[in-house]
Amino acid sequence: MNGLLAQLVYCCVGFCLILIGALYVNSDLEPRVWQPDPPQNLSGAYAKNMRLSGLKPLLENVGVGPEDMALHPTSGMIYTAFENGDIVYFDPRAEDVTSSVTLVNNTQGRPLGLRFDEDGNLYVADALRGLLKIDFQGRITILATHYNGQKLQFIDHLAVAKDGTVYFSNASQRFTMDNFVYDFIETSMTGGVFAYHPESDSVTSVISGLFFANGVALSAQEDFLLINETGKARILQYWLSGDNAGSHNVFIDGLPGMPDNIYRDPDGIFWVGLINLRDPLVEKLAPYAFIRKLLGGIPASWFAPSTEYGMVIALDAEANVTYNLQTATAYTSITAALPFRNKLYVASLRQSHLAVLPFGELSFD
Repeated sequence: MNGLLAQLVYCCVGFCLILIGALYVNSDLEPRVWQPDPPQNLSGAYAKNMRLSGLKPLLENVGVGPEDMALHPTSGMIYTAFENGDIVYFDPRAEDVTSSVTLVNNTQGRPLGLRFDEDGNLYVADALRGLLKIDFQGRITILATHYNGQKLQFIDHLAVAKDGTVYFSNASQRFTMDNFVYDFIETSMTGGVFAYHPESDSVTSVISGLFFANGVALSAQEDFLLINETGKARILQYWLSGDNAGSHNVFIDGLPGMPDNIYRDPDGIFWVGLINLRDPLVEKLAPYAFIRKLLGGIPASWFAPSTEYGMVIALDAEANVTYNLQTATAYTSITAALPFRNKLYVASLRQSHLAVLPFGELSFD
């Protein structure tokens, strides 16, 4: 009996060693040790609530994964984009909003960030095609795909300055839209923000070394840029002018969730979608590079968020939390929030529709 037990133990140990070896060989990850901020519970300024519980579906059966939204500067139409490449707009004032949906064009890629310039040209951060511009006739021009001869792997979000400069993020230079989950396992720190200069048709680097660079937004005076560093659950402030020009600092850190897109409203308030709450398991593995190396041998499609939650925060120019809005069930994986005409519109990378809630129906209990 003891001999049989010993054989079973040897077999189990052998199987485990073979499995570890296979995972290690199949993994392309090069993990680095990092130190997360202390855990942030849903308390204080982020106290748990269900203020978004009244969100209603919008644009059902139109498309999947409306990652971002943009408000046209003169028409009042709201634009969004789906995972199949479609970019559409709709009239939020229409009695039947869905019937007002109009196709602008299909990028043949995966459009993520959307922003207009003051003349009404639409700029698109497309994870597969690059930085795009769409004119009034819906014609697409590719503005940028490379920097210093290297293809930018994951163009994610953008902001357009009054002088036409487009600031855009490249979430990761190691991974793409198809396998970006590996960036959170590896902690590649290869994300960055770039500037496209239309007068010279050139791209320059603004900041590099970020843990999944995501949403970007300009201040009202355009003296600084806010950058969502998703992997570190924080927002950076990069100074474009003044005494601190060319430097950056932490605008706000220790967020309870991972910031995705960011939008500045006409009142100068920054609206941030938190796509997921911080994952304790992922952060606990931060010091264990070898274990994370083994995880790289598992297909990216096998990984899923440990929680599904919906959260939006709004910040003023001094990083004070002015809105803290949450839901556990009504609409989750929120990537963007857009206030317009006393309604709050929210978007998601994973949902099959947008959602909307009149501000008068927000419950502040």
